Amino acid sequence: MKDYRIKSILRGLAIIAFAVCCLIGNSDRFADMPLSRIAVSLLLLVVLIETIIERNIISIFFVLGCGACVYQNELGLKDVNFLLIIGLFILIGVGMNLIFGKKPKINVIKNERNGSYDVEGNTEYWEDDGNFSIDNSLGQKTQYVKIQNLKKGDIDNALGSLTVYLTGSTVDADGAVLDIDNGMGSLTVYFPKEFRVRFNCDNGMGKINMHGECSQDESLPLVIANVDNGMGQIDFYFE
Repeated sequence: MKDYRIKSILRGLAIIAFAVCCLIGNSDRFADMPLSRIAVSLLLLVVLIETIIERNIISIFFVLGCGACVYQNELGLKDVNFLLIIGLFILIGVGMNLIFGKKPKINVIKNERNGSYDVEGNTEYWEDDGNFSIDNSLGQKTQYVKIQNLKKGDIDNALGSLTVYLTGSTVDADGAVLDIDNGMGSLTVYFPKEFRVRFNCDNGMGKINMHGECSQDESLPLVIANVDNGMGQIDFYFE
């Protein structure tokens, strides 16, 4: 199982456990059932450790906000709506990210070739000799990808809104593979209409929309798009 799928499963379990805990917490029938709080606390702890390792400030405060909702009574927040609590924690995370989270663009060397690695807020972008990777966690981002002889691409969007333009790129003669993963966010990908694309889609509770059609010319190299959508929405455009 790929790392990004493990992360998605952990986040999904944490969200489900949190939702169940909120429902149980508002029911008198389960007033004496502390196991639910223990379970959700352990899941939130796992996700918190993951976000700390990734140094994702906004995600850290999002998890802390979920934890504050679980322990509303102990924190004196019994009368505060849990959505407001999470929203305020996210705002704190945004403020902390503006202060401490900004990182400069740097150049790196990978496989003895010069690559570009761009870190901006909650989005990481890297490209190198026909390969590229985009990872967006929260926030809104538009990324233009112009690569000659595209071979491999990774597009990963968690809770944010990400728009990717592949227009201007060309495909390697041997074809290309795109791994596209969307969690609970909104993802939009623009393909050149000259691309011949085969989609392998795994859709959970979200929605995948196709706008336009790809090329049907079998003499063109094939782009294989492996799409994994959780609870968000993905829109593919060919233009």
